[in-house]
Amino acid sequence: MRRLTKLSLFVVLLLGGNSAFCQEKAVMDTANTRMNLLSQLMQSGNYEQAQVEAEGFREFLKHHKTPVSPKALVLISGIYKVNSDDRSATRFLADAEMDARKDPNPVTKAALLNVLVQECRKWDLPDQALTCQQLLAIAQDSITVRKRRAETLEMQQKLDSLTALRKTEMEEQANYLHLERDKAMVFGGVVFLIFLALLFAHYRNTERWRKLLEKKEMEWDMLRTNLRDEVEENTLHALQAAQSQVTAAPSPPDPYTVYHGPKPEQIALLIEPNRQVVLYLKSLLSDRFQVETASTPAEGLQMANDLLPDLVVCDAILNGKTGIEIARQIKLSQRTNHIPVVLLTDKFGNEGKLDALRAGAEAWFTRPVIDDEFDASVQRLLDARKTKHEQFNRFLQLYFSESRLILDDPFLARSVQMIEQNLADPDYMADDIARKMQMTKTHYVKKLKALTGKETVQLIREMRLEKAKVLLEKRAGTPQAIAELVGFSSPGSFSLAFKEYFGENTSLLYTHPTNRLT
Repeated sequence: MRRLTKLSLFVVLLLGGNSAFCQEKAVMDTANTRMNLLSQLMQSGNYEQAQVEAEGFREFLKHHKTPVSPKALVLISGIYKVNSDDRSATRFLADAEMDARKDPNPVTKAALLNVLVQECRKWDLPDQALTCQQLLAIAQDSITVRKRRAETLEMQQKLDSLTALRKTEMEEQANYLHLERDKAMVFGGVVFLIFLALLFAHYRNTERWRKLLEKKEMEWDMLRTNLRDEVEENTLHALQAAQSQVTAAPSPPDPYTVYHGPKPEQIALLIEPNRQVVLYLKSLLSDRFQVETASTPAEGLQMANDLLPDLVVCDAILNGKTGIEIARQIKLSQRTNHIPVVLLTDKFGNEGKLDALRAGAEAWFTRPVIDDEFDASVQRLLDARKTKHEQFNRFLQLYFSESRLILDDPFLARSVQMIEQNLADPDYMADDIARKMQMTKTHYVKKLKALTGKETVQLIREMRLEKAKVLLEKRAGTPQAIAELVGFSSPGSFSLAFKEYFGENTSLLYTHPTNRLT
């Protein structure tokens, strides 16, 4: 009888627990359904009905003694905010605070208090917000203490586990065989000798197989070479037969096809947003320039500074910025002011010429561009550059004489001056000049070559030789002393360079004083 009573009591408790769980699940499902309804009413703009449903939702929570969730708190507070119901909002926030105080779980309590603090600040309730903030701090401290306890318990469990493993390991080691030190060393030496013997045997075996493999590879190479020669010979005969059968005349070249000859050394930059105009200008420039394109002002200026092209063709009208301003910036920059600029404009006559003068451009064209006139103008710019190179050569030849010319270009004048001041330094190179010019070596060398047609090393060498010639003609010292004075490391290299540059020996310009007396 007693056993039946206990069994019936267990069944009653089990059924009661299941019914309580099902009831709690039903309450949560109903609460979620009502929250979805409130969200839909808020989204549709039916704020009055939303407030009615919110009051019903609150009564439902009170009836089932269920605390409000953070999501529901934000949603209902938003409904009251839209309807400007301060009184209901104050009561609702106070009820939410009581729910938070009654919640024994610090995690859910902290989540609700965190949202409650924010909502109290929105409704301008500083006292209640401060109270909730204090409760939140207490809940967070409880969470921290709980985490520390869990971590401490976990560390203690790990420590106990390690202790047990250590104890087991010590028990297992007690069963192992322990060798004395001398015996262990002898045993290790024997094992090492066996290992060396095996390694040597492996090496001998590998070497034998390697030689066999090399022999086979040589045989295969000979076979492949013979086969390749036969294939090439057959292919050559087939190509010759095919070429002898081709009798069709070559088609005339397309004027809009980009040039496919050897790659030019000079670079032309097109700053033009119109794709058709770019293709047309490429067909006119590709036989003399490597053509790079830019469609925006910022991209054009960046490419002009990075590439230092030999020619810039710029449209007078660009997106958001005029091409005249782009050309002006190119001409005002010390890095790019040597680059010739061609301006494309929609204006005719003096107006177009005025645009070019304001931009500092060397040439201007009214669109549509005529290919013959454009080619002629570009060729004139290239010829003008060659003329400047010849003028600089003339300047260099007279630089150390009394008939010295004056350079108008500050960049060249400063470069020549720095080279002259360091002629005696054999290690003086382009890096030193570029550093003082506040330029990179690449940009400095490229600009110098565009203005003079010479590399930096070539310019330094020619200035040294021109200076040496003047000193030899004045008999300012022996050729050996003059070679050292102008920065040559040895008299032999100086004589060879002098002979190559001037076509005569240094001894013809210098006669030793004793020879002159005789």
